[in-house]
Amino acid sequence: MKTLKKIYDIFSEVEKYFIFAIFFFATVFVVINVFGRKLFGFSFNWLEELNRYILVVCTFIGASIGVTLGNHPRMDSVLSLLKGRVRMIVEVVSTLIFTVFSAYMTFYAFRQLQSMLKLSAMTATLKVPVYVFFMFIPIGFLGMTVRSIVKLIMQARDIAYCQKPGDEPDQGGESA
Repeated sequence: MKTLKKIYDIFSEVEKYFIFAIFFFATVFVVINVFGRKLFGFSFNWLEELNRYILVVCTFIGASIGVTLGNHPRMDSVLSLLKGRVRMIVEVVSTLIFTVFSAYMTFYAFRQLQSMLKLSAMTATLKVPVYVFFMFIPIGFLGMTVRSIVKLIMQARDIAYCQKPGDEPDQGGESA
């Protein structure tokens, strides 16, 4: 379990730095375009297009991070009424439903990406294949699926040892 958690944490850090870097560059690009438009009377159309695609990338990679942080919508009011093992089981069922949904969306998004590859459409001003940016949609869904599976494993472990979520199980002094 500790190895899985360590890999999971490394994956999370890489995603966070990736999101930070591209969002930072998007901010710089917007500032450059605003100054160009206000001071010099022109703007870079390709920067505007690039920022739109950066937002798509940030959305889907950020949605993957949201699984770990528990930021996806769910019925917290129902969970707040439940206690102990029953609450943990309801959370597992909720995570399982989300995992199935994100796995289906991963499959569907990869199918859509295959269609984009066949069409070989190009972006309007960047002249870059559209799939370069839209490949982050299935990658984001895949990240959500993987994170949900890891979350399910950790929740199942918590139920098996009937403990509070996130606590390490006590197995007679042995570590998992």
